[in-house]
Amino acid sequence: MKCISIIGGDNRNLILSNLLQDEGYNVFKFGLGTEETSLENCIEKSNFIITATPFSVDLENIYCPLTEKKVKIQEFTSLIHNKTVIAGGISSEFENNLTNNENKVFDIMKDNNLAIKNTIPTAEGVVKIIIENTDITINDSNIAVLGFGRVGKRLAKVLKAVGANIFCLDTKKEEVANINVCGYNVLEDMYKSLSKMDVIVNTVPKQILGKDEINCINKKSLIIDVSSKPGGVDFEYANTNGYKVIHALGLPGKVAPITSAKYIKEVINNLII
Repeated sequence: MKCISIIGGDNRNLILSNLLQDEGYNVFKFGLGTEETSLENCIEKSNFIITATPFSVDLENIYCPLTEKKVKIQEFTSLIHNKTVIAGGISSEFENNLTNNENKVFDIMKDNNLAIKNTIPTAEGVVKIIIENTDITINDSNIAVLGFGRVGKRLAKVLKAVGANIFCLDTKKEEVANINVCGYNVLEDMYKSLSKMDVIVNTVPKQILGKDEINCINKKSLIIDVSSKPGGVDFEYANTNGYKVIHALGLPGKVAPITSAKYIKEVINNLII
């Protein structure tokens, strides 16, 4: 029987542990609020170590929102030797520290199939946020989607299906052509266009909405950023000046943890096989 240890993570990893057990794996857990052993024993019992997505939010501890226990990255790294570590959004520094201890590291957020599948719960999560945080219908509202990559494409498609008027922005010429082909509006002059938007969704993980861009936005508009930290919005300026802004991180795990766990299980099965 193959042994797998799961250390930290959100509801996705808790559900994942049950899914793997149902498939016949011997699963050991730590940092999920259902501790069965110590951190050291959990690591020792398996060659495959699954940890959090994102790996860390404070660059000091592994992300463990289901427990008050802290799992220090430094301690975790010192205990890991000759293992396969599976994490999401792990920094190059931590990855190097682990590989220096003769470990193999796999970042599931770099798996193209998983990234594509995760756009589905991300888009549905954005719909949920818009409904809960505005007093208008999505139908006939003006929504800007900043970035026309995997997430941007899925978002535009889902929001268009609900009846929104979609305006998309991308710096790549081929993506601008794709925006036209898909039947969306191209956001050509951002400074003039932002003031007309009811909702603005950023998908680009670098600052797109700085002070000047934010000043063009109506304060009744909702700004949603689904990109990874540090995000694409000057959150400090937006919050200080009374704009409605939400940094919606980890939507797949929050909106659809069961589906997201199934996606991750597929990746892990392929890795182990």
